[in-house]
Amino acid sequence: MNAITLEKRLDVLWESQLPFVVFRLPESKKVTIFFQDDKQLYTTTDFSESGFVMTSFENSEDYPFIPNSKIESFTKPSTQFIDNQPIVFPDSPKSKQEFVNLVEAAKEEIAQGKLQKVVLSRFLDLHSEKKPHKLFLALESKYTHALTYLWHHPLVGSWLGATPEQFVEPTPTRTHTMALAGTQVYNPDKPPLWSNKEKEEQGLVTQQLLLDLKRVYEEGEIEYSDPKDKRAGNLVHLCTYFSMPKLKTSLKNLTQVLHPTPAVGGVPKKEAKNFILNKEEYSRSFYTGFLGPITLDKTSLFVNLRCAEWKSGRLRLYVGAGITSSSDSEQEWKETQRKAETLAQIV
Repeated sequence: MNAITLEKRLDVLWESQLPFVVFRLPESKKVTIFFQDDKQLYTTTDFSESGFVMTSFENSEDYPFIPNSKIESFTKPSTQFIDNQPIVFPDSPKSKQEFVNLVEAAKEEIAQGKLQKVVLSRFLDLHSEKKPHKLFLALESKYTHALTYLWHHPLVGSWLGATPEQFVEPTPTRTHTMALAGTQVYNPDKPPLWSNKEKEEQGLVTQQLLLDLKRVYEEGEIEYSDPKDKRAGNLVHLCTYFSMPKLKTSLKNLTQVLHPTPAVGGVPKKEAKNFILNKEEYSRSFYTGFLGPITLDKTSLFVNLRCAEWKSGRLRLYVGAGITSSSDSEQEWKETQRKAETLAQIV
């Protein structure tokens, strides 16, 4: 089916205001829609049902999901829906100072030995005349290397994003995950030169993930790569790929062991999460939770990075930065600005 057909189908789904999710897996040529013909909110407690699940950073026992009992598939659009006009946010003195203060508070905890790394976040509210499904088409065009999605449920909200970070992908023979950290602007003409701070952050994330996986697997069963460059739109990250034997425990148990990943929480995990919940002074909601399709054919869960919440013409963008002992507050602020500018190009 062509791009116009997909666009028109999304027009109809949006106008119906019934629950649906549209998504494309990384590198895939297929766009998939799960949809409902009622407004019931389905939840899962153990991921045994088939559908597309959304979970929050805070986590809970009931996870909203849209069943895959009604499915439609489309060929990835060839039409480019994006506007490549660069967008630069002016520095907001108040927001900047609040974030800088938060970074300094985190560095003080790190200096006292309470933390090694913590990921701090903030949000930006933008006005957008575009409907969410138009924004999804723009994301889908731009982020071929990421999971792109639009989730809409009248009882939950409208969320969209493009995330490069695989959370868990169990297959019949192997289980895969990754450690992602470090961020630079992608330059096709020059490979990134990673700073000691970025290498340190990636090392902390990798070691914490290894510790978490040892709660489920024997050390000799865990294989992982050297850090590699991983592109996501106009950004590039450091990534370590992990591969283990076929899942030995329940999917829910593995997600509870891994969430939140050190790439969105910190090290040590419990202390970093508590710092975030006590100091950020807002609810991340689905930002830095995990999401994705869980079906009989394939389960692919991703960490919910590079995402936004749409609400009546307002787009709330969520961005974050990993803080370590060598972090510079000004540079961390600039990193969140770069990430916001990347998402804002679709507005």
